[in-house]
Amino acid sequence: MFPIEVTSRELDARLLMAAHCAAPERSVFLGQDRGVYRLARRWRGGIYVGKQVLVGGMKPNLAKYRVLKGRGYRVLFLAEEEPVFGEEGELDREQFLQMFHPNWLDGDDVVCAWGDFSAEVFRSVAGPDAPAIHVTGHPRFDIIKPELACLYETETLAIRQRFGKFILLNTKFALASNLPAFLSVKNAFTGQNEKGDTAEYWLNFHCYHARLQTAYIELANRLRKEFPDHHIVLRPHPGEDPACYNAVLGGIKNLSVLTEGSVLPWLAAADVLVHTGCTTGLEACHLTPRIIQYAPDVGYVFEQHLPSLVGAVCKTLDEVVQEIRGGTRAVVEPEAERRISRIIANFSPQVMSSERIGALVAAAAAKITTTVMRGRLAELEHLARSLVQPRNQRRRKAGGVPKKFELFDRDAITAKLRVLEQLVNKKLHCRFISRYLVEISAA
Repeated sequence: MFPIEVTSRELDARLLMAAHCAAPERSVFLGQDRGVYRLARRWRGGIYVGKQVLVGGMKPNLAKYRVLKGRGYRVLFLAEEEPVFGEEGELDREQFLQMFHPNWLDGDDVVCAWGDFSAEVFRSVAGPDAPAIHVTGHPRFDIIKPELACLYETETLAIRQRFGKFILLNTKFALASNLPAFLSVKNAFTGQNEKGDTAEYWLNFHCYHARLQTAYIELANRLRKEFPDHHIVLRPHPGEDPACYNAVLGGIKNLSVLTEGSVLPWLAAADVLVHTGCTTGLEACHLTPRIIQYAPDVGYVFEQHLPSLVGAVCKTLDEVVQEIRGGTRAVVEPEAERRISRIIANFSPQVMSSERIGALVAAAAAKITTTVMRGRLAELEHLARSLVQPRNQRRRKAGGVPKKFELFDRDAITAKLRVLEQLVNKKLHCRFISRYLVEISAA
């Protein structure tokens, strides 16, 4: 079972994982996370790869996890947004382990750590009955490698034809523009009755992101004036509400606010990426010629420093303009690659996360028996078809957060699987059980 929460962030990596994991005797069910869980709890035995059945925080919610364990599942925990830190001293271990703690899992499960760094943190607190911890990396850093660019080549060419030369601004300010998301994160890690220094921390945290968001809006307007031969594309994070940007930037010439598609073809098509210090700066290293982290001095600092190892770091608008005019192609120095690979194992060209996870899935599959429970397969398919629309897509119609499940297109998925067949050297079959759920198997 491969759940997906945000297609623009996860779909291509999940398809690559599915291609490695599928076998004649083993199918992969890939789809919207709530639907996958509802389907999984109707089966006896299986493998669940993801993090959605574990809700971290001061009071972790393991109810869904316990349901699957009661049904005989093995869980391979794989975080989607493991914190990207630069050095040991920058890690808030307590908060890190509130997001996920290895002792939440049973001993027959597996923890897939992004790198040696997080694996060491998990092992340092793991109890005697904790699951095995393997360093796998994450498949989203497989698909940035040059040999996998063919997976989104069609989208890349279409973007270039549409915009020509363009500068991509990638933002991540959901904790400023999406107050329900901010409250959800704050309450998960501090509770609803925080006081004193804790309350002030979250006030500063919100204000910091709000000031950065304003700085990036100013940057977008400055760049479209300085570079009239380039289009400026501002791409909000999936958790942000684009209405915040459209209200201010809408109608301005040569500037677009867009959320469509995966970020990877946009990175491959752009002449320059300007990012906030998030993992997108690392994903761009093999895709975008020029990479800039814009880190204006806005007071309180909550930075992840690892992305600054790729490309240039600019503190002012003038520095960004100067870097775009005269900067050089982004290069990852050997020492930077070593440091990043310690956090994200498959940032190294020699490591493929999807292959490592595929081997772990095969090993887990050999130890379980999968049978259909509570009815025939046809009845389960009827249940799957009843999952007509993901919750976050319904919320979008009411003016909430951006759509997070908009790319689950039958033709696009089929085309990507045809490309993946050549890469994994196996014949792949896909069967769409519902609009948001597909079964992938191999001949």
